[in-house]
Amino acid sequence: MNTPLRAVRNLLLGLLALMLAAGLALFLGALPYGSGAQPPPGDAVTIHVATNGFHTDILVPSVTATRDWRPLLEASPITRASADAPMIAFGWGSQSAYTELGAITDLSPRLLLKAAAFDASVVHVRPVAALRAGPNLVSLTITQAGYQALVDHIEQSLQYGPSGAPIVLDGLTHGLGDAFLRGRDRFWLLRSCNVWVGEGLRKAGLPVGLWTPLAQSLMWSLSWNAPVAARP
Repeated sequence: MNTPLRAVRNLLLGLLALMLAAGLALFLGALPYGSGAQPPPGDAVTIHVATNGFHTDILVPSVTATRDWRPLLEASPITRASADAPMIAFGWGSQSAYTELGAITDLSPRLLLKAAAFDASVVHVRPVAALRAGPNLVSLTITQAGYQALVDHIEQSLQYGPSGAPIVLDGLTHGLGDAFLRGRDRFWLLRSCNVWVGEGLRKAGLPVGLWTPLAQSLMWSLSWNAPVAARP
């Protein structure tokens, strides 16, 4: 075999091996880690995970005995108007992608490179007045202790100003009564928005894969044996 053909063959074999390795990593990463025991009566908190096909959010009650999120909603003039909403959705991700990417057609090499290269993170906060049942929403039950761990995960993802209040990114919104708060950690491809959600759910005691970079891998992981509550 001449040298050019050998080089093309080796390149194709290398790409095939890379694709197989990536597929195996996605499969193994989504395998649930831990056991999904149903919380005992009186010790259950219902949370939700919602997806739009490429991004996932954690939805929690606005007020429980563990945490009252209304002061957080009061931090932004945008979310303040819906501080009485029964639920609040939290998302995490790249500041560039989250705030500049309105549609997939907005994706550019510059934006992709910036998001992949340890971009600053933001926490997206959206009051939720009502839940819409369907295949893109899963409801889960966790213990009070698990919910406290999830609250800690969310709070530890925020940056706080000198006054101790979260730092609001003024004027940034998707126009849904939502706001963006400055995040503490850096975003990169191996720690995506969906990985962040998976981390929080594992801390809450749910059996979730150790690495869920895609919305599909996270939702597939949850479908195995996580304690699912009745659909809203």
